[in-house]
Amino acid sequence: MECIGMSPLPRLEMHRTILQQQVLPAYEDLGSLCLIYLLGSLVSGYTEDADLDVMIVWNDVDVPAASLREPPVARFDKRQGVSPFIVDYRDIHLERYVIAGQEYNVAHQTQVSFEAMLQVILDGRRDGTERVLDPLVATAGFSYGELLLDREALGQQWKSRLSVFPPAVKQECRRAVLAHRQAYLTDLKTLMKRADWFKFHCILIEALRTTMRALFALHEVYCPGDKWLQQSILRFGLDAEVLACFDRVFEAQGSALDRAVEQHAALSRLTMVNLASR
Repeated sequence: MECIGMSPLPRLEMHRTILQQQVLPAYEDLGSLCLIYLLGSLVSGYTEDADLDVMIVWNDVDVPAASLREPPVARFDKRQGVSPFIVDYRDIHLERYVIAGQEYNVAHQTQVSFEAMLQVILDGRRDGTERVLDPLVATAGFSYGELLLDREALGQQWKSRLSVFPPAVKQECRRAVLAHRQAYLTDLKTLMKRADWFKFHCILIEALRTTMRALFALHEVYCPGDKWLQQSILRFGLDAEVLACFDRVFEAQGSALDRAVEQHAALSRLTMVNLASR
């Protein structure tokens, strides 16, 4: 599905210039850059009041060590008295800094890790690798993001491959909905009767996440994650009824919580109708 165009934010061009002129040359000295792309709510045009997410992909065995990244990060960050924020996880390496009042949230992956993650989505099956990143949401970030550097056309090649929505993703999302739909509804009703609200909301969020992933997939959209879901529903042209049900889930208060269950049930029914017609 082709997304509805969003108006470009005027400050984004300034951020691109800062990245290209100040940030990228410093990273160039640390290793072999092959791909850099921008993603997130600022790039999607949802708001200017957000950090700018940047993914840097390295054509090296490993991402440059934190000890190598710390000096440029310290130079970039214009905040006084703030220690460089640098964190290394299994499959993702992060840092944050503020330049000219804008926070940059920069993540790093190796090319091998990046391509393996996207291949998991194309294949529709897990590869046994433990990841911090959700491959489906990360794929959405790349697919709907903006290429800033693409020396070997790696980004364009993968965007082309992902432009045809993988049938395997639809099948997996369908399986998840069919496997858990009734159990979710039963648990929600039971927890509501007990007034066990903490667990109720935990299950409600899990049920909504499973359902929304399926609805996006059935519209041939890579699920963009939990943030800005209302805007994503509009951007990617999901049915008005989907948005209405989604909004009403979070309008429920007090004794009206039963309507939250009803609206999730309605979203589930919409999913089942879509499954039957595709």
